[in-house]
Amino acid sequence: MEKARTRPAAVVHLIAPGSSPPRRTAPELVNLTVEADDRLLLTVQEAARRLGIGRSLMYELIASGAVRSVRVGRLRRIPSDALRSYIASLWNDGDDDRNPDAS
Repeated sequence: MEKARTRPAAVVHLIAPGSSPPRRTAPELVNLTVEADDRLLLTVQEAARRLGIGRSLMYELIASGAVRSVRVGRLRRIPSDALRSYIASLWNDGDDDRNPDAS
């Protein structure tokens, strides 16, 4: 018995009556400038982004004292060193068995 042949999926563009088919355009070019972020104070959102967590969890960490923060006028800011200290405290708590410094 012969195996049935299948065709690859096709892309179909639906064109309304009276309109022209879509033109193929070149992909847009994006100009990016990457700069080192050496700021001493971060916003709550920036700090959360650096840790890869949500803004709400970041506020919980601040409220519990796990992450230090400062007030600058009416603004809440997180020193970049506070993030490093928080990560170090996670290592020291022994949450990760792969900690090379644990002896």
